[in-house]
Amino acid sequence: MRTILLILIIISSIGIMKSYADDDYSFGVRLIPQKLIENSDGVLQVYAMHNGHIYPQKIENMIFSSTDSSIVQVNGIENNDDNFITNIKLKTSGQGSAKIELGAPGFVSQEIPITVYGNENYPVKLLVQSTPSTFSLNGPHTGYFTVELINNNGSPAIAQDDILVNLETADSRVVTLTDTHVVIKTGEYYGTGKFEIKQIGATQIFASTNSLQSASATVTVSQTDSPTIHLYVFPQKINNYQSSISYAVAQLTDSSGALTPAKEDITIPVRINDPNANVTNSSPIIQNVESNAPIIIKKGSYWGYTNIAVKAAANGTYNVFASAPNGYVNAEQNQITAFTTKFYDDKSARLDILPILATGKEELIGVLHLEDKDGNPIIASHDFQVEIDSSDTDSLVVDKVILNKGSGVAPVFAKVGTSIPSTISLHVVTYDDQTVTPVISLPVSNSFKLIAQPLVPKILSNSNFPVAIYQADSSNIPVYFSSDSALKVIPDGYFSIQQVAIHRGDPIILTNASSSKTGTSTINLISDNYQTSMSLETVNNSPSQVVLDYLNPIFLNMKNTLIAQIFDSGSNPVFAQKDITLKLVSNNKNVLTLPENITITKGQYYIPLDITPNAVGTSQVSILADDMPLSTYKITVDSMSPTLNLVTPTSALPGETFMASVTAQDHGDPLRNMKVQWKVGGAIIQNSDSVTNQNGTANIILLPNAGSTVNITTNATGLGYIPSHVSKMVTINGTGTDSGSNATTSRVSTLGGVQSNLKSLKVGGIDTLPILVLGTIAITGVLIKKKSILSFKKTTPGTSMQSK
Repeated sequence: MRTILLILIIISSIGIMKSYADDDYSFGVRLIPQKLIENSDGVLQVYAMHNGHIYPQKIENMIFSSTDSSIVQVNGIENNDDNFITNIKLKTSGQGSAKIELGAPGFVSQEIPITVYGNENYPVKLLVQSTPSTFSLNGPHTGYFTVELINNNGSPAIAQDDILVNLETADSRVVTLTDTHVVIKTGEYYGTGKFEIKQIGATQIFASTNSLQSASATVTVSQTDSPTIHLYVFPQKINNYQSSISYAVAQLTDSSGALTPAKEDITIPVRINDPNANVTNSSPIIQNVESNAPIIIKKGSYWGYTNIAVKAAANGTYNVFASAPNGYVNAEQNQITAFTTKFYDDKSARLDILPILATGKEELIGVLHLEDKDGNPIIASHDFQVEIDSSDTDSLVVDKVILNKGSGVAPVFAKVGTSIPSTISLHVVTYDDQTVTPVISLPVSNSFKLIAQPLVPKILSNSNFPVAIYQADSSNIPVYFSSDSALKVIPDGYFSIQQVAIHRGDPIILTNASSSKTGTSTINLISDNYQTSMSLETVNNSPSQVVLDYLNPIFLNMKNTLIAQIFDSGSNPVFAQKDITLKLVSNNKNVLTLPENITITKGQYYIPLDITPNAVGTSQVSILADDMPLSTYKITVDSMSPTLNLVTPTSALPGETFMASVTAQDHGDPLRNMKVQWKVGGAIIQNSDSVTNQNGTANIILLPNAGSTVNITTNATGLGYIPSHVSKMVTINGTGTDSGSNATTSRVSTLGGVQSNLKSLKVGGIDTLPILVLGTIAITGVLIKKKSILSFKKTTPGTSMQSK
């Protein structure tokens, strides 16, 4: 019977050890500091995780590498022998993203993404803005440009020294510069200049220095005394399964680009050519794609349309032109593509919207067509009606649209109001609903507006900057002011703008502005005839917030590293430009005691703080500094208190050895290398383990004295855990029952009665207990070796492979 019991115990032990051997661990990581800056040092803390809990065992034979050493390099491991956390030293070289690859026997290999931020204290490139960027020869001829210094993160950067910026234009026949260079002075972050427009065209203003990335801005000058014919083709894809149509729509605009009614009937022939065959269709020549009639814009209207017929099986892309009559200018050409796709369906209707003039009349506002989920045109399988709802029926009421069977397209008409709504949208009620935002403009006489625009594209808080104010037509092209007025600015807590007087005939006016806070605000400006608003945003490269980073939870009886790091208003890490004193307050000093002050010195961007908590619990920690908001954190302190299971027989015979074992676990995971101390009364210790093995177990072999009981007490310490102990009593010369364990911590539990039958393991007169111990140790060693071989996960080679 005892032989069978011995075999069952060995088989059970094998099953338990195999379950551990097949269980993989994962890496827990923490980056110090939370956000890295280029050309600085950092640490990647790595520790073992199992079943979602920290497993406080040192990770052996860990390998690691960087996928891009030009961004971040790994420089070995910091000495940290008294802790289960491995600190991998990092060195950043450039801005960007890379990954740290981790691998170790028994662990699932992982890639840890690392983002390296640029140094915001120094400019790396230029940014150029022209104000305005579009002109007409009939309007103001003077414009302004700004050259701004930008750092790696896209924010303004202050010049450390005077910076000479060279300026030139790509075409001096279109635009000439007042100066060929601008100086950005020390302590400033931008410089401004002027330019003059000369003739129609488009050109670029280039800015360059010897050390910074160049930049440019485009200036466009247009001048057309004659009205322009704008041609639209909707839809631009046609299903050629059978003869189908599309619509060519012409709209009339004045020299400023504003929609304008025709002063006479305008007949506009439509030409279509095949760019591959070089064949042109001009009605009445019949080709695969043709326009059977010209477009006619009636007097008093600003639009006209005709259909474009596509014959069945006609494939290809065709160019569509409008032949404007004398006195009118042609706009750009369009294209139409015919191909075979799905035949009949009734799925999504799509509205191609046209620019709309607020005439108070019935107007053509767009073209409706059917398409499938891939955007391909389809043909209606039956007659049906499509409704288009308007969010503002005072400004736009759309007529119901009928699509007939065999057709896939129809013009859309609406009753238009006489004003421009603040917001408006059209909802196409269909299989897959569509929302369209129409653009409505007033007739030219009412279309002038006031525009305010900062010359500096990116504004630093607590700085001065110029603002350009000008009158523009419906296309935002500047025009001369049409009347005298006084410009008033509604007071704002973020920005201050100087008020100015406007005189009839003034071109573009510059006024001074300043920012007093970091953030975004909308500034309202009002003149006698117009009002406008502009949205301004400022950024702050100086430290504007401090963040405390820590492991959650932190642990009792071990060193924990908290990191205080400073960020700008955009949450980008920044270097301190002067010493920054941080004040720390803990509301529960019984749990956590902190220094009153710590200092991030000039040229640094974070500071580590090593602390050892006082007790288990929680504490609210506040951190604050001058010119920064208060930050508050709830820090939890936990203890690593192991669970001890002491297994003994309930009774034993005097003069016969027996074995007891203790197993240390944390959240069900065995704890190896825990120091074990045995205290025994009533027996002689034959052999004992002083540390737990791979399975978290330590054994002791005892020879009872002649007394009635043996008292066993086990203490386990190490790995940062709170010392724990457990006790049991074994009865000698009696049947006895398991007396239970007496654990001194709340997490101690007992496996009573596991070895209740191990009073004397003699087989054939031989005590088999030593054999059992030696056999178990041998099997454990084999399985651990197997674990080391099988559970090692392959790690992708990196640029700088190291091993601990």
